[in-house]
Amino acid sequence: MKTRELAEHHAVLGFTPQAAVRWLSPRSLARTALKVMAATVFADFGDKRELEGSFPSDPLSLDKLPVPGQPAQPVVSSRGLPRPGELEGHAPVTPTELWLDFTADLGDGFDATYTMASLLAEESLTVEGHRLPRGKVLVLGGDEVYPVASPAAYEDRMAGPYRMALPARSLRPDEQPIMLALPGNHDWYDGLTSFIRMFTRQRSIGGWRTIQTRSYFAVRLTGQSPGNGRTGTPGWWLVGLDSQLGQYIDEPQLDYFYRNVTLLLQPGDAIILCVAAPFWVKGSKEFSQVNFFEQDYLRRRFDPHTQLFEDTGATVRLWLTGDLHHYSRYSQPSQPGQQPQAAPSPGSTQLITCGLGGAYLSETHWLPKDITLPAHAAAPGATSSNHKKPTDTARHITRMPTTFPGQSDSRLLGPQLANPFSQYWLPVRNPGIGVSLGVVHVIAALTLWTVSSAFRGEPFVDSLRSVRTGNTLLLLGALLLAMPVLLALLAIITRVLGLATAGLVVFMRGLLYQLSALAVSAAVVILVPWPDGWPGVVVLLLALALVYLGGWALGSEAFALFILATPTGEVSSWKMSGQAIEDHKGFLRMHLGSDGDLTVYPLMVDTVCRDWRLAKNDDGARLVPEAGLPAMRLLEEPITIARKGTTP
Repeated sequence: MKTRELAEHHAVLGFTPQAAVRWLSPRSLARTALKVMAATVFADFGDKRELEGSFPSDPLSLDKLPVPGQPAQPVVSSRGLPRPGELEGHAPVTPTELWLDFTADLGDGFDATYTMASLLAEESLTVEGHRLPRGKVLVLGGDEVYPVASPAAYEDRMAGPYRMALPARSLRPDEQPIMLALPGNHDWYDGLTSFIRMFTRQRSIGGWRTIQTRSYFAVRLTGQSPGNGRTGTPGWWLVGLDSQLGQYIDEPQLDYFYRNVTLLLQPGDAIILCVAAPFWVKGSKEFSQVNFFEQDYLRRRFDPHTQLFEDTGATVRLWLTGDLHHYSRYSQPSQPGQQPQAAPSPGSTQLITCGLGGAYLSETHWLPKDITLPAHAAAPGATSSNHKKPTDTARHITRMPTTFPGQSDSRLLGPQLANPFSQYWLPVRNPGIGVSLGVVHVIAALTLWTVSSAFRGEPFVDSLRSVRTGNTLLLLGALLLAMPVLLALLAIITRVLGLATAGLVVFMRGLLYQLSALAVSAAVVILVPWPDGWPGVVVLLLALALVYLGGWALGSEAFALFILATPTGEVSSWKMSGQAIEDHKGFLRMHLGSDGDLTVYPLMVDTVCRDWRLAKNDDGARLVPEAGLPAMRLLEEPITIARKGTTP
């Protein structure tokens, strides 16, 4: 059965499987635009993270659920935080070996999402000679639902497929893996309301247990924290930061991390830091907040009693993110001035983007080869005498050769949107856009036709027959020839004025493309030798039909070319979202070894399952792929990251 047939079995399945989002359909565009505007206003005036300050702040543990109302350590304000080393209570014995999974951008179409969920749920995978057990911890790196968050969207696009992939009854309680989720921008489009209900109530999603109490999390994976007379053992931490649409990090979140992470860090601790987007490729402004968090809450801590900073001795060894629906890896050399290699030194810091969990595929060829990040510096506005001085040189990271899609393949993906012979052609992949453009062109043609006939003082249909004897065709030809000149002139003026990405300018460019398509349709209608004996209403309907078809085909092609010709901004991203490529999905499987090293296995499938069979057993109804789950492959050789790095 295909996805559209599965919807008929929603009563048995417990959810309604959804097709992949058609991002350029008018309905999706309008709904997403409204939600984005509402979310932006909410982010400015109603940050729900501030409300999370009243939620339980107990430290998370892999061996037990947090108990709301029974804090494992003092819950005090930032003005009365305990001194480092004075914490009491929570000191779980953590394992020396652990498997983890990371996936992001997952809650889109059923075929891709359920294929990935089923592979994540497998007890173990054998990939190119490596046996990879299911992760004890599954981290969802953001955008757990598309196109906008709502209770129904979460249930149908994420929770339902994941619940079915790993039924709770198939595991003993001690075998259940833990699920930790980070919100992305699409999770924030309802103000985070649905996300909080889904992931912070400690209710399992199938066989996965949810244990977090807020939209961010921190958990010690290995080692043991010092405190209450104990000697600590360095190990690995997993930290998830909620950056909420690029806003400042809220105080309750900073207090949470200070109590549960910063005060407990010790020399030799290594950190896996999960963030909502690859801020290192988005620019210095976007990176500033996560850079501040890394420096002042992970690399060092502020003691409110002495008003001094001290080094924690901990380092961020791995950055993980999604948001961009591709795979890429940046590496910071283990020694300043050293050139990173494809097979990295275990001492290098790695920054990995893996947004292949289910959403449409994105390009990679635009990614910069080398990026300069800010140097580690003292906290802004600090006056303490023992603050660390900024490092002498900025940090340099380099993109590694392996990306998915590859650089050459990536350049070929975008033009598919304007290829009428491709399955990813704009009006084929987004049926509503062709219909809408056809209607718009008919309305525009009727308006111009009415004005022209009134100006000429002729009946409506007669003006069409007589227009061939006038200068209308000449004017249309001149308009078509002038379009490239007008577009070039507009580009020059806006570049000089610095308005190339202004909304009005982008709209004007799109309008010129549509006028060109309308001119071609009008020329065809005028050149048709309409017989004098045909009734006027027949001529009118046939002429409008030609205009409609021209709007559907030529208008769609003009829109696709407009998108491809837009180099940056939101419109530029439409060339991949408009194609909604569902294949080529993957995730990261990671192994924390007893030697303290972390090994990352980037995994992917080239084709997702699209044909399903409904099976019923003691665990209830399940969907299984007719041809079995696809084979996974490594995107690149496993990446080893030492706990104690050598990066500055």
